[in-house]
This record gives sequence, C-alpha cells and structure tokens, in this order.
Amino acid sequence: MQIIKILFILLISFNSLTIFSQSKDTANKSSKKIWTGYISLGGLFQSGNTNKISVLGKGELRRDDKKLETVLYASYLYGTRNGLKDNNNLIASFTADYIHENFLSPFLLQVIEYDYSKGIDLRSQSGAGAKYTFIPDKDNKSSVSLAIIYDYTNLAENPKGYADNSTRFSFRLKTKQILLDSHLTVSAVGYFQPKYNDFSENNQRVEVNISIPIVNNFSFNTNYIYSLDNVVSVGRKRADNILTFSLKYEF
Repeated sequence: MQIIKILFILLISFNSLTIFSQSKDTANKSSKKIWTGYISLGGLFQSGNTNKISVLGKGELRRDDKKLETVLYASYLYGTRNGLKDNNNLIASFTADYIHENFLSPFLLQVIEYDYSKGIDLRSQSGAGAKYTFIPDKDNKSSVSLAIIYDYTNLAENPKGYADNSTRFSFRLKTKQILLDSHLTVSAVGYFQPKYNDFSENNQRVEVNISIPIVNNFSFNTNYIYSLDNVVSVGRKRADNILTFSLKYEF
C-alpha cells in the first residue's frame, strides 16, 4: 500500500503545478486522430563487478472513435547478468473503454504475462470494471478505476498448496501531466490487486515514465518499473525494480 500512497503524493504535486490550466477545453474532437500509437526501445548497461544488460521494448496501438476506445499494448524485457539470462518478461494487453471521454465509463480488459525471473510460465487476467476520470483536461488527465478480474497463474515450480485460480479486485490510479509548456511529460500508473476475500494477498505494479521531446515525434524517456507478486516460484524474489532509458517514437 505504501507504493500507492507515493503515487497519490506525486499526483497531488503534479496537479499543484497545473491547477490553473483546468479551465482549458479538454479536446477538439473534430481534429483528433482515430489511430494513434507509439514504439519505444531502450535499455541499461552496467559493467564492473557485475556485468548486466537490460533491453526493454514497448509498443501501443490505440483506436478512438469517440464512443469506443480500444488499446493494444505489448512490452518485452530481456536481461542478462554476467553473461547468463536473468530476466525475460513479456506482457500483452487489450482494453476496450466505452464512452471513455465521460467522467464515468465501463471497460473490459485482458492481460497475458510471462515472467522468467519470478518463475511465472503464464498469467492471464480477464475482467471488467469502471473508470472515473477526476481530472479530464487533455494536458493533465488523471483517473482511478476498479475492476473485478479472474486471475489464472501457472508457476514453473508451484509452492505447496498454491491456488492458481483466484478472483481479485484491481484498483488502478493513472495520471499524465504535460508540464513546462510541453517540454516535459510525467506519467504514472499503479495497480493494487488483492484477492477479494484477503487483501493481504495482493499483487502490485507501478510504472513511472518521464518524457522529454527531442524533435518531431521523437522523445527521450526514463522508465521505472516496480512489481511485487503475492506468490512466485520457489527460490525467486517477490519484488523487482528496473530503471531503463529509451527513445520513443509516437505516431
């Protein structure tokens, strides 16, 4: 829960910088693109006592026809330590958000994940929920959502008695702040996913991105990811932290 509190503090700080901009018109709908997306590629290299290489690629394709917004997203992380593979993570997701420009909107979601470092062979999350956009301004947009999801997790090495099927709540906080006359963009999304009957058994994920435009549709990005899983394969750590730097192209 501490990581969610940090997100709320960040959100309040960002909004205090832009509170006077909330009277702006949220969007010129007639000029909006139907198809948008981005591709980014980056990584991190460390040498010395530990030789470590991490490569992170991400992409998103979004279709917005005013009533329905659909988003396809994928990310792939590969890492080695002293020449041996120590990370191999794939996430793919699909969301469909109806009347998404309203303050309150329903949505569907499907997420597929594979995580080598935590020994997760397959995780599938399917569900539906509602999103509340409490700051709708296009340059300073923030929302919270609640979904009920069916979580199926198959581990490479199952701990004794582990139940790989569960119903969970999925609480999400998401914000995007365009600052300094569009010279800096800070975005963050955090998830808290407890079992419906035991909040102490939860998964968490936070991703924070800082973007600085370079030229045309290109930007330089710093990306931090924190993830914590309630149960992982025997001998694996529950929490992961990774910091990468990347180049991003938006279209």
